[in-house]
Amino acid sequence: MKTFIITGILAVAFASQAGIFGSEKVGDNVNAPEKDLDSVNGSITVGSQSHVDNLDTVNGSIKVGSGSTVGKVDTVNGSVRFGDGVTADKVEAVNGSLSLGNGCHIKGHAETVNGKITAGDGCEVEGDLETVNGKITAQNSRIDGSVKTTNGDITLTDGTVVSGDVVIDKSTGFFNTNKKVPTVTIGDNVIVEGDLHFKKRVKLKVSDSAKIGDVIGEVERM
Repeated sequence: MKTFIITGILAVAFASQAGIFGSEKVGDNVNAPEKDLDSVNGSITVGSQSHVDNLDTVNGSIKVGSGSTVGKVDTVNGSVRFGDGVTADKVEAVNGSLSLGNGCHIKGHAETVNGKITAGDGCEVEGDLETVNGKITAQNSRIDGSVKTTNGDITLTDGTVVSGDVVIDKSTGFFNTNKKVPTVTIGDNVIVEGDLHFKKRVKLKVSDSAKIGDVIGEVERM
């Protein structure tokens, strides 16, 4: 995740030379699969049922309408919000939450540093769901990678399948001031094919109908 910050600094430097400022927007039903949308101090908005390529901003939010297809989605200071049925190559942020909508298809990972991640009903994420300071929620979704956070809760419900591990990392460095004990909830019919790997104490609630691997670490059963 350190690369996000470096990428953001480089983006500012590049954009200052290129003069890429202000908000960017495309409307509904736009078919421009090779079109990138870039900004520094502005938001990016893509309408519904549109097809564009990469979305990249430094200080601004990114919104993608229902049924649209985009490339990589990247912001430093801003949230990402998808409508239902959005397809994206990957989603990255530093300071902002990721709301992936229902029925999303993320071909890579969805990661942020400071913000929560929400995968709605029927989402498929081919990589990891990962944050440092934030909660992760997935409902009736499939995560082909792992689900990871450091200072936040994890809630998996309604038959969500995780091919990798569910991980609570140890707080280190600047993040070591958060003493809250995370809560991990593995709901009805959830399947975690990997392990539950906790590098600090957590509160753990597992439904009787859930299937999980080994529980590694100190837990307080709920």
